Amino acid sequence: MWDIGPDLNTNTTSPINLIHLLAVLVSLLIASFAVTAPVLAQDDAEASIVGYRILDESKAGSHTIQLQVSPVAPIQGITRFAVRIRDTETGEDVNDAKVSILAAPSEKGEAQYTLALNSPVDITYYLAQLDMETSGVWAVEVIVESGLGTGSTIMSVRVSDRGRSGASNGSGQALFGLVALSFVIGIGWVWYQSKRALKRRDQ
Repeated sequence: MWDIGPDLNTNTTSPINLIHLLAVLVSLLIASFAVTAPVLAQDDAEASIVGYRILDESKAGSHTIQLQVSPVAPIQGITRFAVRIRDTETGEDVNDAKVSILAAPSEKGEAQYTLALNSPVDITYYLAQLDMETSGVWAVEVIVESGLGTGSTIMSVRVSDRGRSGASNGSGQALFGLVALSFVIGIGWVWYQSKRALKRRDQ
C-alpha cells in the first residue's frame, strides 16, 4: 500500500540562513549600484557623479570645463570637487591636463589651493578636495593646462554653516533608511514564512 500521508520529516529552511542570504543580496545590490552608477554618469556629459552636483560648465578657450561639487549642498569643512575637461571643438575628453583649483571666500577666511588629479581607474574626472572652513559664497577658479593651451573659469558655490547641514545629508540618510527598511521587511517576511511552514508541518 502506498503511503500518502503527510511527511512529518519535511525539512524547512532555517530562518537564520534566510536572513543571512537576504543580507548578502541587499549588500550586493548596494555595492553594484555604487560601482555602476559613476560609470553611467560618465557616459553622459550632462550627468553628475553620484553624490555630486554640477555647479556649472563653461568654455575657456579650447577647453570646456565642467565643475562638480560634493556634498551637493556644501557645508563648512572638507568639500570635494570633480572637474571634467573636454575639447571645445571635438567634445572629446582631455585626460592628460594639469588642473588646478583656487577657492577664495567672499567675506572672511583664507584662500585654498590644490591640484586636481585623475587616475588610471577613472581618467575622465580630475578629483580634489579643499577645507572650506568658513560659510558664505566662495569663488572657485579652475585653471587648465594641456596640449590645447591654457584656460580658466571662475564659478561660485555657497557654503553653509555646519549647524545647518541636515538637508545636505538627505541622500545619505535616505539610503540608510532604505537599507534599514529592506532588512526589516526581509526579516518580517522570513519570520512569516517560517511560521507558516511550521504550522503546516504540525498539522
